[in-house]
Amino acid sequence: MMDINKKIIAFNLAVFISSLFFTAFTVVDLGKIENYKSILIFLFGAISFLGGGILEFFVWSANIWFFVSILSFFKKKYSLSIICSTIAIIIASSFIFWNYILISENGREGIINTLETGYFLWIAAFLSVLISAVYSKIKINKTRI
Repeated sequence: MMDINKKIIAFNLAVFISSLFFTAFTVVDLGKIENYKSILIFLFGAISFLGGGILEFFVWSANIWFFVSILSFFKKKYSLSIICSTIAIIIASSFIFWNYILISENGREGIINTLETGYFLWIAAFLSVLISAVYSKIKINKTRI
C-alpha cells in the first residue's frame, strides 16, 4: 500500500500537471487576443531569458522551487518544503501584478488581458504542497511531544 506522503506527492503533481492542459493567460497583441497555453509556457519559459525575458524567467523559476519543495517533502524535510513552496507562491503570485509581458525577442510587449484556469491551477499546486508540508510538520511535532 502506498504511504500517505506518496499519495500527497501524487496529488500535488496531478494538480500541477493538470494546469498544463489549460490556458494560463490571454494577451492583447496587435489588437488581437492571444491564448497562452500553460504547456508551452512551461516548456519554453526555461529559455525565456535568451530572448530578453529576464522577468518572465523569474516567474517561470517558481517551477524550480515547486520541484525542490516536492523533493524535500518526499525526503520528509518538511521545513525546507515549506520554505521552497512559499518562495514558489510568492514568485508565481507576483505575476498577478503584471500589466504587460514580453511577446517577442525584439522587445514588443503585449497587454495581459486575463489570467486563466492554467495559471490558477499552477498556483493551487504550490499552495497544496505548502498546506501538505505544514500539516505534516505539525503532525510530526505532535507525535514527538
